[in-house]
Amino acid sequence: MALKQLSKFLRNIETDIFKLNYYPSSDLKSYHLKYWLTFIVNLYLKFYHRVEVYNSNVIPKCGAGVIASNHMSHLDGIIINAITAYHTRRKINFLAAEDVYNKNFLFRFLCDLGNTIPVQRSTSDRVALLKVIKLLKSDRLVGLFPEGQRSRDGRIAEAKMGVAIMALKTGRPIIPLAISGTFEAFPRKTKIIKPVKVKLKFGNPLKYKIEKKPSKERIEDVKNEIMNEIKKLYDQIN
Repeated sequence: MALKQLSKFLRNIETDIFKLNYYPSSDLKSYHLKYWLTFIVNLYLKFYHRVEVYNSNVIPKCGAGVIASNHMSHLDGIIINAITAYHTRRKINFLAAEDVYNKNFLFRFLCDLGNTIPVQRSTSDRVALLKVIKLLKSDRLVGLFPEGQRSRDGRIAEAKMGVAIMALKTGRPIIPLAISGTFEAFPRKTKIIKPVKVKLKFGNPLKYKIEKKPSKERIEDVKNEIMNEIKKLYDQIN
């Protein structure tokens, strides 16, 4: 199994070298340091967490998109970044609370590796929202945790309004994602990452027409639709 996984990774690298236009919006090139760091992280995920990924073909190969995932652990952003880079060679930007971002040197290094944008907790959600909208208008790929914080008990919590407002203000596709196993591998207030199996399942993109002034009811409906899709995917991999 180990040799099979390593062979798959080497073929993937071969594609980068000999098929230059295979990834149309490639941010990561084989001569970039971040490319090889991503390669190493993916090896770690495959061998230590035995990561399984389903429906990765729905991740946009070009253009803007929002990957909206449940949030179980600090591992989530790192894993989603690495998996996205492996399958599309695209960078994905996440927002993170500035105090968490500055927690320690290693965590800040991993956040920088994952293109994380620190945001002060004291600022309004509007500031973070404007940053994300700017990225989407530049055809970037963005990652969001609609719940706004990590799970405290291993269950999916209620989402905030941000993901729905973003969907309705930009019209960009929302790609629901469920991730499982990371809470057991690295829950709150622990320092050791356990070798727990991790699974990710991407859902079909959800698309909404741009609405300049959506009602609170409309925002609530869209928020619930997105979270219900994430919960369905989560149930399918558990």
